Amino acid sequence: MAHIDFDEIEEELDLAVPSIYRIFIDAVRSKGYDLGRFGIYDDTEAVLKGNWKLRLQLADQSPRWKNKYFYFGVGDGCGNYFFLDGTDEENEQVHLWAHDPPGIEDAGSGTRFFSALLAEIEAGFSGPNKYRFQGTGPASAP
Repeated sequence: MAHIDFDEIEEELDLAVPSIYRIFIDAVRSKGYDLGRFGIYDDTEAVLKGNWKLRLQLADQSPRWKNKYFYFGVGDGCGNYFFLDGTDEENEQVHLWAHDPPGIEDAGSGTRFFSALLAEIEAGFSGPNKYRFQGTGPASAP
């Protein structure tokens, strides 16, 4: 089950954890899903390490990874990373940091994104969107 301390994340990363992510984690907790089973960050330490890792690795890449990007441990399986804008708790748009071609893509509303992700978790990643999401594994120190 997800053990995430939002206050610690906000303080350590100096950003706002968007409400849509908090709602997603509440749903994960209420259903008893094991995010770690799918390589999705499931605790505070993993979220912090994963965000620091991308800040360090992608700071000089194109596009540049910004410190206000909030990464939650889900990519598309092709080396691209889904994230939320951490400048405001009400930001609910999901974006994709893409490396080929380089750019920031709009991945849709957080409500739709996290609903589809929850459905795939429930289906054990055997549903219609099984190739859309991929956990990026446990965050390792850079």
